[in-house]
Formats: sequence, structure tokens, C-alpha cells
Amino acid sequence: MLKSLMIATDLSERSEKALQRAAALAKRFDCPWSVLYVVDDEQPAALVEQEQIQVKLLLEARLVELATAGGSAPAIRVEKGDPDQKIVACALQDEADLLVVGAHRKSVLRDIFVGTTVERVVRAGELPVLMVNQPVGGEYRDLLLALDISPASAHAVRIAEQLGLLGGAVCRGIYAFSPLAKGMMQYSGISEERIDEFVGSETRQAVDELKAFLRDQQLEPLIDEQLVAVGLPGNVLERMVAKHRPDLLVMGTRGMGGIKRALIGSVADYALRELDCDILVVPPKADE
Repeated sequence: MLKSLMIATDLSERSEKALQRAAALAKRFDCPWSVLYVVDDEQPAALVEQEQIQVKLLLEARLVELATAGGSAPAIRVEKGDPDQKIVACALQDEADLLVVGAHRKSVLRDIFVGTTVERVVRAGELPVLMVNQPVGGEYRDLLLALDISPASAHAVRIAEQLGLLGGAVCRGIYAFSPLAKGMMQYSGISEERIDEFVGSETRQAVDELKAFLRDQQLEPLIDEQLVAVGLPGNVLERMVAKHRPDLLVMGTRGMGGIKRALIGSVADYALRELDCDILVVPPKADE
């Protein structure tokens, strides 16, 4: 079960949703929690010090409210430094099992060139990160588990279970596959009937692959519904989120090496940027 968590806030409305979710999790699991604010130190020292004082006063003024919401008062940490690096360092220092963050502000050009704080924290690959998009409407009861037939995706499911997030929830495992030969067959003038037969055969093979994967990884008891869908992973996840409206999407990162590893990373980036559900992103084991 979840033993400790940290919420990194920038005091925005987006972070407020994350703060409320962190409080709900702390109360549910009766665990210690902390609230972190990082002052960017790339500004005059006097401004850094002033911001630290003001933020600490603001957060301490909410301690009674936060203690009620979380079942216990959180530790308040106001640090200075590079936000991305400091957030990860503080979470590790506090031995947090989970880092909770708010959704990032949409800014296409900035995101393309430098990425977002959320994505950079996730890429650090140190601990599970829960990005909160939605207001708290209760416990997580409907989960979508992204599976790519890799050890990393199996590890993500196990971590979600260890954190206690699968308990009492309906868990759907989704495996996306793309029959690459389908496009070539279409351009080669092959009949739609033959193409449909090919896709059907590929789908049956994908179903068998998913079943074998879940069996080999001993994940079958954790999955209530096994789903296989044709399409690129990001597109499939978008369709499944729109269809099932899960409370939480669970996914691993960097499940494979080389070009495939970059592809898996891009799927996680896409999900963090585009999907509007809460997302738990779990880095792979150090040896994967």
C-alpha cells in the first residue's frame, strides 16, 4: 500500500486539483504526505527569498484545511533551485512512494522545444508520477492499463497494485497493435475482403500474445477485461479514454531499447499532453 507521497505545487488551479487528490490518497491510505513548492532560483536572490517567505505563509495558513482533507497535516517544503531537478531530489529525499503533480499549462511551441516540467520529471525515471487532470470525484474505481507486451508495462501494473490503486477498481488492460502490412496491401490493389481476413488473423494473434503475456507475467488476476485494438498506441489510448472514461490511466515508459524505446517514450509524452484523465506513469526497473 501507499506509504508516503509528495505533491509538487505551483499554486495554480491545475495544482489545486493535484493537491486535493494527494490529500484524498493520504487519507485513504493513512500515510504521511508533504507539499512541495520550488522557487526558481534564476532570479535575483532578494526575490527568491521573498517568494519563499510568501509561499510558506500561504501554505501554512492552509494547514488546518489540508489536515482535514488528508487525515493528517502535511509537511510543508519551500525550496529553491531548478524546479525539475529539485522536485525529483526532494521526493527521493523524503522517500516518497509517489509524486503527485498537476497537469501542465498548454503551450504548444514551448512544449515542442523544451518539454514540460511534468515530462522532464517523468523522464528522470526515478519514481512513479501521478499527473492529475480531473477534480476529485471519489476514489479511483475505473482503471485503464496500457500494455505493450514489455516488462516495463508489466512493472507499471505491479507498481499500481503495490500502491493500492487497483484495489476495488475495475481494471481494463489495453494492447494496441498496428498491422503494418495493411497499408501496403491497400496500395497493392488487394481486395477489401483479403485485407479484412489479414487484419482478423493479426488481431487473433495479438489476442493470443496478450493472453500469453499476462499469463507469463502472472497478471491475469489483476485484469478484469482484456482489450485489443488496431492502431497506433497513442491513437488507441485516446479512443479508449474517450470510450471508457477511466478515472486513471496506468502506463510504463521506455519499455524497449533503441528506436522502439524512443517510440514508447513518445507514447507516454503524447498521453501526458493530450489525454484528459489522471495518468500514473511508472518508470521501468533500473535493469530494463
